[in-house]
Amino acid sequence: MSAGQLSVTVVQAEGLHDKDTIGKNDAYVELYLDKDYKQRTSTKNNSNSPTWNETFILYVNSFRKIKKLMYSRILIFSNVQAGQHTLHLHVYDDDIGDRDSIGSVKIDLRPIMEGAAFDQWVKLPAHFGLGSHGKVRVIMTFTVIWNDSL
Repeated sequence: MSAGQLSVTVVQAEGLHDKDTIGKNDAYVELYLDKDYKQRTSTKNNSNSPTWNETFILYVNSFRKIKKLMYSRILIFSNVQAGQHTLHLHVYDDDIGDRDSIGSVKIDLRPIMEGAAFDQWVKLPAHFGLGSHGKVRVIMTFTVIWNDSL
């Protein structure tokens, strides 16, 4: 089991489903491992293919609860519950006083935490998986801070 730093770069989106009646989306991406610690990109106005190139650092652990208590000093910066291995991405259209959901996707982090490279376009599936509401390019790397097998 390990604890580490996940670097997530939200690069850009293409073909976002238009939620505005007039004009194009004012898009931003919200990302999180734990709903209590959400982060978001800036809003890119009037674009269905925005570019962000914004990087976020998230702290991840996969310790069992008892180890989390034993190594509390090491895990003080962790912002995810033990065993959480899913990155949530939600793309929204920012409107005055409200927001419309364009689409969302969940990414399994286990291969990345085991050292796999991640530089992919992820699709935002439409309802019931029929079609797509666009796609987002995401780059991720994981750096081990502590590993109990060492």
